[in-house]
Amino acid sequence: MKKLGQALNKFANGVAWVSFVGVAFLMLLNVADVVMNKLTGQSILGAYEISQSTLMCTVFASFAYGQVHKTHIHMTLLIERFPGRSKFIPFFLGNLLSTVLAGIMTYATFFRANRQLTNGAVSDILHYSVAPLYYIEAVCMIVFMIVLLYDTILSLMAIFKGECAQEISSHW
Repeated sequence: MKKLGQALNKFANGVAWVSFVGVAFLMLLNVADVVMNKLTGQSILGAYEISQSTLMCTVFASFAYGQVHKTHIHMTLLIERFPGRSKFIPFFLGNLLSTVLAGIMTYATFFRANRQLTNGAVSDILHYSVAPLYYIEAVCMIVFMIVLLYDTILSLMAIFKGECAQEISSHW
């Protein structure tokens, strides 16, 4: 199980590069847009539109990274007070609900991407196809859902195994 966790960690870090590159691109684009506006009085055509699309991909690409590095907030104020490993039962149920909701969101993102592709949806100003951006979002959601599923399985194992319980509670 540890090897699977390490592989997911590496994969999520790889997907996070989409986010890192997106942030760097957004910084450069916005600085160039401000400089251009100050020098010439005109903004870069479509800069806001490109920023919007890039930000969407950047945010979704960071979800799995945040999950594997335990940066998401766990509300453990109440469950920490439960005796022994019984505290992992509500933790497991919360993780299970998160995974199911991520699965529904993943389905919705693929549905939206297919709809954008079928309708031939393009951006308003630059008229580029927006479907590939929605597919990037959907793939990032798959990675996030897989990481959540792994964490859900670990939290289920923590109910029965002490070493899993210790590992999970160390991130609280």
